[in-house]
Amino acid sequence: MVRFFLTNVFYLILTGTLGLLVTQSEKAKGLFSLQKDHFNEYKMKENIYSILRSKGVSLSQGMDIAEVTIRQSIALDLPVSLILAVMKKESVFTPYALSSQNAMGLMQVHPITWEEYVVKLNLKVSTHAAFDPVTNIIVATHVIKDLYDFYKETAMSETDLWNSVLSAYYAGKNSLSQTGITDFHLKYIADINRFKGEYDEIFAN
Repeated sequence: MVRFFLTNVFYLILTGTLGLLVTQSEKAKGLFSLQKDHFNEYKMKENIYSILRSKGVSLSQGMDIAEVTIRQSIALDLPVSLILAVMKKESVFTPYALSSQNAMGLMQVHPITWEEYVVKLNLKVSTHAAFDPVTNIIVATHVIKDLYDFYKETAMSETDLWNSVLSAYYAGKNSLSQTGITDFHLKYIADINRFKGEYDEIFAN
């Protein structure tokens, strides 16, 4: 009886010890995974800033742009390289850019679209905030995501889908519905895809 009792106590202690070791191992794995995620995010920010720095963007502003770009990429499931490609094509990374059509800021958001999305996203900001890189990126990425969701219902392929998304971002949904994808749209799409490919290579390395 005593031997039976001691044997059970031994197995309970052994099981408890093994369970503790497994728990500690899982915690260690979780910590390692978290550290790896932080490292990857740091490297991504560093790569983004290396792109921005060549365009004269300051370290402080560059880190803000990198952080919000990564955050929006994760939240909206948009490639970082695509967001950066649109920035380059639209403004060559110039936060205070203003087009002849009055499109504003880093990702060149039209005033009408800006007002629509400020309300939609419940942003308590003025039109001047379009020239703040962080706010501009937040609005523009939501525009891109909404265009993606709109055209995915009818697109025949992923390529067709992104061609429509980028064309509509460039010229507007109404314009695209009237003209279809023209040579002007195709030039814009080709430039975006080329820039995206360049950035994908940087991030891969």
